[in-house]
Amino acid sequence: MASTVRASLLLLSASAVLVGFRGVLAPITFDMKDPKGVSGLTIKVESMLEPVRGHATGISGNIVFDPEHPEKSSGKIVVDAKTTMLGSEGLTQAMHQSWCMDVDKYPTIEFAVKKIDRVKKTGADTWTAQVTGDFTFHGVTKTITVNASATHLPNSIKKRGGMPKDGDLLIVRSAFSIKRSDYKVAPDLSTTMIGDTIELDLATVGVAPK
Repeated sequence: MASTVRASLLLLSASAVLVGFRGVLAPITFDMKDPKGVSGLTIKVESMLEPVRGHATGISGNIVFDPEHPEKSSGKIVVDAKTTMLGSEGLTQAMHQSWCMDVDKYPTIEFAVKKIDRVKKTGADTWTAQVTGDFTFHGVTKTITVNASATHLPNSIKKRGGMPKDGDLLIVRSAFSIKRSDYKVAPDLSTTMIGDTIELDLATVGVAPK
């Protein structure tokens, strides 16, 4: 009888340990290159003579997301500068040239996470935070802080489509602004023609296939 009780207690203890381990989620590495190719970065520049709207589609990078401790997450978002497009083909080609973005010399725009603060859970699978990182544009790197959100959706790749395997999704969103003068982009261009403030709005989906 005593041995049966001891065996039952050991079994219960082992089960509790296993349940505890299953409840702890390890950090997950997400490939931020959207397999469906619909993620993007919108661009907005207000100016007196020529307000500009555009977007970029070449998003990649990796994010290591920690569901248990989101503030410990890390990674980098990379934008292919050659995929930035404005309202007309002519304006896009001009923007890509050496006097402006110089996409041949500076082929990427990057944000590398350094620190995550003020994390708040706003839904079952969503967190908001202030993210500080190194933003590199046109060969200039500056440390900036942006507001961002992350939504982690376990076992949702097949629901969204685009890949044969299932796995987790991570949706990252952030809207912030920079000064083109800070990054020496078209320094001789009047702000009356093209404004100095560039508003950026990122919405991108990363995947972690299983």
